[in-house]
Amino acid sequence: MNWFHKLMIVLVAFIAMMTYFAVRSIQTPLDLVTEKYYDEEVKYQTRIDNISNDKQLTDKVKIGVENEHIQILFPTTIQSANVNGSIKLYYAADRNKDQEFKLNITENNMQRIDVSTLKGAYSVQIDWTYLDKSYYTEQKLFL
Repeated sequence: MNWFHKLMIVLVAFIAMMTYFAVRSIQTPLDLVTEKYYDEEVKYQTRIDNISNDKQLTDKVKIGVENEHIQILFPTTIQSANVNGSIKLYYAADRNKDQEFKLNITENNMQRIDVSTLKGAYSVQIDWTYLDKSYYTEQKLFL
């Protein structure tokens, strides 16, 4: 085999490899975090303020996993009747696995969410208000 044949084999292999990568990149799904990206970006200053309010709390919201349930424990200084908001389980790899729940804490300032069917790395995002002041709490969990 002379140098020309070797060069042609290398070129054909290179072209085949580039074609393979081009086809794979076209077939890869590309999901945005949200369809309304610009609107969410404009509202982000509100999220920053809510995070700041959360950091100022002396008692923090505690989030953990116990017996295939996410357990969210609010500070004892907060009256559960005055808390409103929502909980979002955000799965970064696939928006179809995201879940959202209404915040419904019990009298002992706790909410439990069944996650027995969920697997993977989730971000628990709690957007809540207490006495007309808004808070945002987020924690990453591996289920």
